[in-house]
This record gives sequence, structure tokens and C-alpha cells, in this order.
Amino acid sequence: MRPPNVRLRRPELIILLLCFGLAACDTPYEDAGKVTPIARALDSSAAGARSGGKHILFGDLHVHTTYSTDAFQHSLSFYGGEGAQPPADACDYARFCSRLDFWSINDHAFSLTPERWAATRQSLRDCNAVGGDEPDTVAFVGYEWTQNGTVPDTHYGHKNVIFPGLSDADLPRRPIAAASDLSNFNVPLDAAGLLLESIKGLFQDEGHQQSHWRNLHYSLTTFTVPSCEDDVPFGELPLDCREVAHNPSELFERLRRQSDDYLVIPHGTSWGLYTPPGANWRKQLVGDMHDPDHQTLIEVYSGHGNSEEYRSWGGVAYDENNRAYCPPPSDGYLPCCWQAGEIVRANCADPDTAACEAEVSQARANAVAAGPSAHLTLHNVTQEDWLNCGGL
Repeated sequence: MRPPNVRLRRPELIILLLCFGLAACDTPYEDAGKVTPIARALDSSAAGARSGGKHILFGDLHVHTTYSTDAFQHSLSFYGGEGAQPPADACDYARFCSRLDFWSINDHAFSLTPERWAATRQSLRDCNAVGGDEPDTVAFVGYEWTQNGTVPDTHYGHKNVIFPGLSDADLPRRPIAAASDLSNFNVPLDAAGLLLESIKGLFQDEGHQQSHWRNLHYSLTTFTVPSCEDDVPFGELPLDCREVAHNPSELFERLRRQSDDYLVIPHGTSWGLYTPPGANWRKQLVGDMHDPDHQTLIEVYSGHGNSEEYRSWGGVAYDENNRAYCPPPSDGYLPCCWQAGEIVRANCADPDTAACEAEVSQARANAVAAGPSAHLTLHNVTQEDWLNCGGL
């Protein structure tokens, strides 16, 4: 019998039944680890900041652990990973390796089951408590609202949400996940695919069976969290459902119901494999798509890419009727839609014919329409065939 005010959609129900039928459900839960109970000696900058005056402090407000689905799966041995890196490891890394003055955990909200959300909060309390009255780092609780759209109009990118307090009264009951039009029940497609690979791996990959069991258990416990009802008042929602916001306006509305004090930091607004060509942030600076009281910072640089530099070119261009088309290469930049045409041209029996040119044009149009999935529009093509399209 399911809890009240929770909707189980068909894919979730199918996976739930699979869970009950597998021994993987008895796999030990992925815990948060143990914070090393040794305080780090304060750096001169941090010690000076406590004595008054202005000092530069160093931090990271975009930290992931293996509570995030992608990080967890890439940590597994059959994926060539190094093993689990839970919240406690993030605390120790921030203190002893990066020597950060402050930082926050921002695991993907979709991955944060009620158990992982509770474990994250407690782990950060443990991290802050190690230093006593003179903490060697200040850790903040947060999560990432990770939204993807297949076309620019429905793509909003990612936002880190961070809270200043650590008590249950200061923190929301649940993180808010994003609804993506890449999937009709909010499950990352790569995660679903890897789940199926693990089912096969249990029978075909004896060397990594334990990793396949762990991945299967992790995926099932993630996917089977039921979605909260959209039309149920916030205060009546059960603790164990997944709250979802479809766009920034809905995210800000739901955040205001949960808390009075939080910080929202957008990133991934114009780069990344998940960003459709032609996407921009203009639509997020108007009306209720923006919250100037809480969305006061923006991440401009990370390992994903650099949003600090203005570039006049892009992966697609638009004509006077606002129709997308494939632009030619410029400034050392090769659009993937253009390279799709060159790949087709190289396979024409006679590249100089009108028939070949028509195939080239069609290939580029298909790649434009596919957006970030342009590489899937051609078959029997290697990664090398695409050259360095879409990059510098």
C-alpha cells in the first residue's frame, strides 16, 4: 500500500516490482562515511579573518559526491572508477587536500533519496563539528537542480541551491529535483541504460559482479522514490516523495514555501553536452523566471566550460524568420552540424553531384534538429570522424 498523496507512474511501478524480485535489494546501503576526527591547523587567511578586517577566503560552492548518480556510477570498478567518495570524503578532501575555508555539497537533487538527503545533512554537521569553536572549514548544505531541455526554449540549465543553516529547522524537508523533457518520468537516460547494463553484467561479468549489484541497488533505490503530487499543498506532502519543479519560476516558488534564506547559483547555461545549440539565458532574466533576492551569483567557469568569454559564433544560427540553420566554420570553431555534412560528403560516390550536395544539406539539417544529440544522426561513424566539432 503506497503512502497518500503520492503518484506511482508506470515505469516507477515496473522498477519497484523488479526491486522486490531481486536479491540486490538486500545490498548494504551506501552510507555517508566517517569524517576524520582531526582538526586541520588554520591557514593564516582563515585565522586572520577571525581576528577582524578583510581577508580573501577560498571556497567551492559546487561539490559532488557519489550520492550523485553519475559520480556513483563512474566510481564503480566496471567503469574504471576508484570507489565510493561519500560526503565524509568530501569533507576530508576540502580540509586536508584543497584546504578550503568554505564549501558546499551540491549533489543532483534527483539522486537524493530521503535517506541520502538525511545522511548528507548529518555528515556536514559532523564536518563542521570537528573544529569545535574554531572550525577548520565551514560546510554548507545544498543540492543541484539539474534541468535539461531538448530545444533552447525548454532548456534552463542547472542551479545550485545552498542553505546557510544546519539544523532541521533551517533546512528543507526535501531537495527539489528538475523535470526534464528528455524523459517522461524524470529518470536520467544514461542512468537507466547503465542499470540495464548492470542486469546483464550480473550474468556476464564475473570480475565485477559486486559492482553491478551495487549499481543495481543504487539505481533501484533512486528510481523508486515516488513523485509528489503537483496539486497537494506543500505542508501535506509526505517526507518520502520526490518534489519536482519544471522551470525556474516553479523552482523559486517551491523554494519560498520551504525556506526564507537560501542562495541560488546558476551554471551550465550555455555549454555542456546537455545544452541544445542556440540556448541562452535571456529568458531567465525576466519576470518570475528570475529571483533577484536569492539568485545573486552565477558560476562562470568550471571543468565543464567557460562562460566568462563572449563568443559571437555558435553551434547553430538563425535566419530572419528565426529558423535555425547550420553556420559554416569560423574563428577556429567547427559546428558539429557542419561536420555531419562533411562526413556524408566523404562517403558520396561523386562529391561534386547535386545528389551528394542534397545529402550533405539534409545531414546538416538533421544535426541542427538533433541539438546536443547530433552525433546520433549518423551511423557507422567513429568519434574521430567528428574531429573537434563543438569545441576549440
